[in-house]
Amino acid sequence: MITIDKNPAPKKEDIDFFVRNVNFQMPVGFIDFFKESNGADINKNGDFILLWPITDMLELNEDYQVNEYAPEFFLIGSDGGDTAFAIEKSTGNVYEMPFIGMSKDEAIFITNTFSDFLGISN
Repeated sequence: MITIDKNPAPKKEDIDFFVRNVNFQMPVGFIDFFKESNGADINKNGDFILLWPITDMLELNEDYQVNEYAPEFFLIGSDGGDTAFAIEKSTGNVYEMPFIGMSKDEAIFITNTFSDFLGISN
C-alpha cells in the first residue's frame, strides 16, 4: 500500500524560480507533482521517501555539495536516513545513493520514470 502525505502547494513563483535555476530537464511528471505539493512524505509498503520541498532543493543540493561529489545527479529527497534519492541529469532516471560516499559509482538505478518512483500512475 502506498500513502502520500503531501505538503501544501508552493507558489507559482517558487516553481518558476526552480525551473529557471536547474540546468537540465526534469523528468516527466516532476513539475506537475510539485505544482500540487511542495514535498511529501511517502510510505511505499514500509519503504519511506521524504521528498524535499521544491523551494529547498537547490539550496540542499548546494549544502550537500552534489556538484562536487556527484555532478551527474540532482538530489530530490531521502529515506529519512543515510540514503539520498536523485535524478540523473542526462536521462531523468531516478537513483539512490549514500549521502556519505555520494558518487556515480555508488548510485543504484531505481526507475526511469518519476511516477514509478512515487508508486503512482501517470
